[in-house]
Amino acid sequence: MINTMYKLVKAADATVRQIADNKIASNFITKEMNANLSFATTEATDYYEKETTSYTRIYYVLDGLMVITIANETFDVESGDVFYIEKDSSYEMQGTFKAVTVNQPAFGS
Repeated sequence: MINTMYKLVKAADATVRQIADNKIASNFITKEMNANLSFATTEATDYYEKETTSYTRIYYVLDGLMVITIANETFDVESGDVFYIEKDSSYEMQGTFKAVTVNQPAFGS
């Protein structure tokens, strides 16, 4: 017998976090639900961030423009585009956008 885990997370059930004055995240799948990955949507206006990620990260832009600078290259990530960042990578992100963020392992693990 196969043990299958599944869960529907409604938008109203997502945990909303204020990341900055101009950025919010709605966490749908968290480390409490699944230690292997997390899933969130983020909305940002005129946002800038510089970080070194502790996770393998995927951004899928739903709307707007996310500009990512990594390894001295700059990329315009637009609606419908996906950007993959390997764990322990340093990068800068800026723009006004709505995006899906997937982290592996789960954010906060």
